[in-house]
Amino acid sequence: MKLPNKGFTLIEVIITLVLAGIVAAMLFSYFGSSIIQSSTPVSRLKAVGKLNAIMEKITSDYNNSYAIWSPNTTYTVDTIILPTKWRKNWYQYICMQAGTSGSMEPAWPTSGAVEDGSVRWEYSGTQPPLKSWVEDTDYTINAVIYSRNGYQYKCIVAGRSGYTEPAWPTTIDATVTETRGSTSTVAWKCRGLQPLLALQTRIGNEGSEYSNKTFGGDNQVKYRVIYNRFITFAGNTERSTAVVAGEADYGKYLKVTIGLHSTESPRTDETLTTLFVRR
Repeated sequence: MKLPNKGFTLIEVIITLVLAGIVAAMLFSYFGSSIIQSSTPVSRLKAVGKLNAIMEKITSDYNNSYAIWSPNTTYTVDTIILPTKWRKNWYQYICMQAGTSGSMEPAWPTSGAVEDGSVRWEYSGTQPPLKSWVEDTDYTINAVIYSRNGYQYKCIVAGRSGYTEPAWPTTIDATVTETRGSTSTVAWKCRGLQPLLALQTRIGNEGSEYSNKTFGGDNQVKYRVIYNRFITFAGNTERSTAVVAGEADYGKYLKVTIGLHSTESPRTDETLTTLFVRR
């Protein structure tokens, strides 16, 4: 007895292959780009994570530009510290006698001095934000102010300020004495850049890459600087600014945008912007 033929005809095979090809093409057009690009969101997330870590280190350094008091620590003259959170009183203190702090935090006064181990601290006014220089104003010893050149100055001779702002020195420990007529009055000592301007200098120049910056205790911080400028606001409009006489807002807002260093892998075009505010 002759058995019936089993299997597919050539036409059936061809039709099946054509249909399979059409279905495969449809599936690839639908899922293909997603499969190929599925790593892109992961790369972007990694880039954002790295940028956040870098900015956190930069922010940490700025937030700690005034040290918090710590026990058994060596301090030098003119160091400014803030009390710990347990004794926080919204005042700052300046080291008048170098030495090593005690094992217990002192009771911080709101005037005068306090002994702390072999260190002597003196009340130095309210915590930052620092106040700008004001004409015809009484200043006490150890008052700290900033000028529009971005530097801080400590009062070393009490008195009343003049009617015109003095020519501020920019060399650490250099002094300037104000006059009222022919009479010498308040005297100031340069203490260096105010923290926000110092931060701008440390971050670096726009368009440059850095691979060995030190922030947050890490001396191998690397990034690309995209924007690093002081800005002001005219109403709701942001504008970049330079030192302008009489412009009180100069030096108040520092806008920083960073990107990944060119050696980072994976390299993306992600950026991160932070606005630092003068304290």
